[in-house]
Amino acid sequence: MAKHLGIKVFVTAGGDVILDNVGGSYLQRNLDSLAVDVAGLRSRSLANKAQIVSEVERNVWPAVASGNVKPVVYRTLPLSEAAEAHKLMESSSHIGKILLIP
Repeated sequence: MAKHLGIKVFVTAGGDVILDNVGGSYLQRNLDSLAVDVAGLRSRSLANKAQIVSEVERNVWPAVASGNVKPVVYRTLPLSEAAEAHKLMESSSHIGKILLIP
């Protein structure tokens, strides 16, 4: 995000927190992307997950809506190429969002 805001970045490191309400086959990749000496894996109740989503909606989405935080778009494809988009996503060779346009 710093690079996106025009800030000169000298060193990069993993993240301190990964918010993943779904889990899945990419769990190990998420864990591998954490900063050194930062670890934690907590299963949460459905009520707690709903609260986290609500907090993200209240505290993060306004920054997205105002344009202060912008998603990185890797590629845009027509909906007719959904299979190609899925292959691209599974390859993990991209950084950013893959958008399907109707």
